[in-house]
Amino acid sequence: MGSGMLPAGAYVTLEHEYILIVRKNSRREFKTADEKQNRCESALFWEERNIWYSDVWMDIKGTDQGLSDEVSRLRSAAFPYELACRLINMYSVKGDVVLDPFLGTGTTIAAAMTSGRNSIGVEIDESFQHAISPIARHIVNFSNDYLHDRLIRHFEFVKNRLQKSGPLKYMNKHYECPVVTSQEQSILLNELEEAQEHSNHVPANEQVFEVRYSESPQDMAYIQNWYFEKNMP
Repeated sequence: MGSGMLPAGAYVTLEHEYILIVRKNSRREFKTADEKQNRCESALFWEERNIWYSDVWMDIKGTDQGLSDEVSRLRSAAFPYELACRLINMYSVKGDVVLDPFLGTGTTIAAAMTSGRNSIGVEIDESFQHAISPIARHIVNFSNDYLHDRLIRHFEFVKNRLQKSGPLKYMNKHYECPVVTSQEQSILLNELEEAQEHSNHVPANEQVFEVRYSESPQDMAYIQNWYFEKNMP
C-alpha cells in the first residue's frame, strides 16, 4: 500500500503498547512507620496521578531503540522509557524489586534505577548485552535530568494552578512547594549520586549494577539554573 503522504496509499502504523495489570493475592498493606513513610516519599504528584492512572496515554510516543546490531534490531520490541518509569512508580515503592523476564535492551532496569527500585532482568539473547552494558555510564545524568523534569513540570503546574484557582492547601516539606493533597507532602525524588557495574566474581553471562542515591532533596537554585539553560534559545 505504500507509506507516503498521498491519500489512499498510506497505511496506519501500529504504535500501541497494551498493558495488562494483575495483582497477586490481596491488597498490599504498609503496616510499620518506616513502610508508611517510604510509601509517602514514593507518592506521585496530583497532576501526575490524573494522567498516569487514565486508561489511555496519549503523551507517550515511540522511541529510537539505539541498536546497531541488525540481529538485535530485528528481535527487539523495545518500548519507551517513560512507559516503564510510570508503571514502576505507579505500582511499587522505593526499595521494591522489579522483575523483567524479557530484559531486551534494559529499559526496565534503567527505569528502576531512576526510581530508586531494585531490579532483576533476564535475557537469553546475548546479542543484547552490548546495549545493556553502557547503562552504568549514562544512568546518573539521564536519571537526574528525568527527575528534574518531573519537578519542573510540577512547579509549572503549581504556577498555573495558583493563577487560576488561588493558593493550595498543602506544602511539600522537602521542596517547600505547594501541592494539592496531603499525600504529596512527603514526596522525595532521590537523585542518583553514583552508578557502577561490578565485574568481580560475576559470571560472564551476568551483569550487576549498583546505584547510590542522595537522601537530600535537590537544590532548588541548581534546578532553576538547569531549567533556564535547558530552555534558553
